[in-house]
Amino acid sequence: MQFKIMNKNLVSAVLFLGILVSPFLFSCGGKKAENVVEIPGENSNDDEGFGEFYKRFHQDPEFQLERITFPLRGLPMMADSMLLKYGEHYYEKDGWKILQEVDWDTSKTFVRTLEPTGIGIVNEYICTHDKFCISRRFAKLHNGWNLIYYEDLNYRGGGF
Repeated sequence: MQFKIMNKNLVSAVLFLGILVSPFLFSCGGKKAENVVEIPGENSNDDEGFGEFYKRFHQDPEFQLERITFPLRGLPMMADSMLLKYGEHYYEKDGWKILQEVDWDTSKTFVRTLEPTGIGIVNEYICTHDKFCISRRFAKLHNGWNLIYYEDLNYRGGGF
């Protein structure tokens, strides 16, 4: 099935925005955020807390790769409307770009929302002010917290 590009100007603008904001998402340097929200109900000393996992996930590339369930379901950057509505996309370990944490204290580009949706599930939305968002889902599995879904930067004017 072929997917048609609806508006070349919109696609060009979105790609430009993606190129513009990608250094903020994948930068190797800079200060790491310390204000990770802990998930309610995680008070056991034996369990890996979400905040501890989140910090290490962004600082240690080997740990990150160990804690991603490949093939990872999600959507690529700037997916077309048909893929957004009906498609499935999977990321493989080969070719995965290591994710770096944004400095949430100083970022004027992105706003993050963490939503615990049940025991052991956390949705994260990282959005620009003009409704371009990255969506990630983490789950607590047998080996601790894991990234189980990743949607790269896409327009979500109506929200999630």
